[in-house]
Amino acid sequence: NRETLEIRYKGKNISDVLGLSVDEAYRFFTNIPKIKRKLQTLVDVGLGYIKLGQPATTLSGGEAQRVKLSTELSKVATGKTFY
Repeated sequence: NRETLEIRYKGKNISDVLGLSVDEAYRFFTNIPKIKRKLQTLVDVGLGYIKLGQPATTLSGGEAQRVKLSTELSKVATGKTFY
């Protein structure tokens, strides 16, 4: 809605941010470590080119698997996970 789009961070609204690739977002959120770490894992598994707002249904099977992998890799290690 219009109210939401009026909110900006570093000159970008939510629509602009969702249009960023993972690589672009990594640079954009460089000063927010928690976000940067999650984006780094996506870059590490080769998904730097996908858009933040890209619907999951448009991902290939391999891309979807790498998103799941990056989710697991970005979790804090508890020592209880077995792969």
